[in-house]
Amino acid sequence: MDPIFQLPPNSPLVAAVSEDWGLLPLRVPAGWNVIYNALEARRLPDGRVEANDSEDLYWARTAPPPWLTEQEVTEKDGLRAREINIDAGWYNGYGLHVVVLDPDWDHERASYTMSDLDKFVATLEEWMRMITQRGQLPTP
Repeated sequence: MDPIFQLPPNSPLVAAVSEDWGLLPLRVPAGWNVIYNALEARRLPDGRVEANDSEDLYWARTAPPPWLTEQEVTEKDGLRAREINIDAGWYNGYGLHVVVLDPDWDHERASYTMSDLDKFVATLEEWMRMITQRGQLPTP
């Protein structure tokens, strides 16, 4: 199988990838529950990187702050009190795809498709940070 990605030598992910399959480092901000993570990669002998090419690479959702009561979560309209989902995967022919779902899988609020693994990881991290720390949804 040909590797899907070749990371540039100055990529911060290069140092984190070894010859053995392993999870890529991902900075997940407080307030997220990671439901599924298969963001794995390995370095090939020629230096290229082979990454997991599944449609189901990553799924996380926000959790309301534990100090809010169930009634407060229901009454509050802010992002920090709602359950927001981020789903990401590799879609052959399209590339790496990240999508924000709010309030459920039938309501896509933002999505982005790219072929660059560094940009994919950066997008996941930035969108999670934007939602939980700034209380904003990414723009579509």
